[in-house]
Amino acid sequence: MRKKIGLIMLAAIVASSGCTRTNGDSERSKLQERTNSAYTMDDLDPRIVQSANRFGVELFGELYRTKPKKNIFLSPLSIAEALSLVSVGASGETAAEMEKALGLQGLKKEEIGRGYRVLVDLLSHPIDDGVETHIANSLWLRDDQPVYDEFLRIGRNDFNAETNRSDFKDTKTLKQMNKWVEEATNGKIKRMLERVEPDAALYLLNAVYFNGAWKEPFRAQNTAKAKFFVADGEYVETDMMTKGGYYEYTEKEGYEAIKLPYGKNESAYMAIVLPDQSIGTLDRLVSQIGSDPSLLTEAFEERPGRIELPKVKLDFSATLNDALNVLGIREAFDSVKGDFTGISPAPPNLYISKAEHKSAIEINEQGTEAAAATAIEMEVGGAQPQNPFLMSVNRPFVAAIVDRETGCILFAGVIFNPNEKKSSE
Repeated sequence: MRKKIGLIMLAAIVASSGCTRTNGDSERSKLQERTNSAYTMDDLDPRIVQSANRFGVELFGELYRTKPKKNIFLSPLSIAEALSLVSVGASGETAAEMEKALGLQGLKKEEIGRGYRVLVDLLSHPIDDGVETHIANSLWLRDDQPVYDEFLRIGRNDFNAETNRSDFKDTKTLKQMNKWVEEATNGKIKRMLERVEPDAALYLLNAVYFNGAWKEPFRAQNTAKAKFFVADGEYVETDMMTKGGYYEYTEKEGYEAIKLPYGKNESAYMAIVLPDQSIGTLDRLVSQIGSDPSLLTEAFEERPGRIELPKVKLDFSATLNDALNVLGIREAFDSVKGDFTGISPAPPNLYISKAEHKSAIEINEQGTEAAAATAIEMEVGGAQPQNPFLMSVNRPFVAAIVDRETGCILFAGVIFNPNEKKSSE
């Protein structure tokens, strides 16, 4: 009989309200120690952040390639962290492929575990009163499925995962898992799972919650209907927010970009990257970000100006199997070659049969609220310029939410149509 392992990974990000002029000696350059954190930035392994960012934006770029002119929104951190935990339980060529795709090659399993332990701890203890981040993991094991203690120890100690033994044939288990997801995503994803496979072996739930306020909110009375050009000569009427101030802003060949800060100390921000008028330029921009995520995290000059930004409310879903295959995770999906003997005894062997992602985002005058969830099922078998800028985000754009100090990209996506409420395959 073929058995299954289901691994569910979730991430949620929520920002409520909250730009005033700053300079090189601004508050954000004097970051305070993270309250009650067990670690400092000196403990952070930058390779973990770089690998999560690069893998996440590469996956984003691949989804963009296969979903032309569609809204896309995902959590690089959620997917990378969850797959990294799975990779710790992989062996042989399966482990090598996953580690290469995830950018973890050369790292020992204990280095991967400690790296995420430190990163999650730092993200969970923000230095800003206006920003709250919470990251949680849970492992749901079928009551009679053998799982190695070492894998559970890594999950518990390095990924802070609670462990639950459950009867997957009991309908209460589905309700419990969906309740966990709903609570972890602050109610944004109410039903991640339609069913729990009775012969699944294990589900992994990963959630990232972020609550931050714009440093200075958009004024609702300034929001007005405006044209958003979804294609050459084609537009929709949308609610366009506007505000002025001093912002980190840059203009480069083919695009302009801005960082809109969250919190009093600007410890997190939303990066908006707007290509020039050509849709083809957006294609090149997404490809560029996919190969170099630092475009979203590098420093910009601070300049006076004005930003016009559409309100957005979107639900997104996608199956990730094909995209992960393109990125090099192939043997993990092979019913014969998949090798996860670090999780459970073989034979029979485990392999990933399905990987799905769901997300939701809302951008309004007070801030940003978003959530994302990933489900993986496994079976056996210079000088400051004084001229003000005007950045009118009235055409498809890239948006990302970034933790400033660690440089971790929590969410990234492209908005083709701010009025489109749902986007899926």
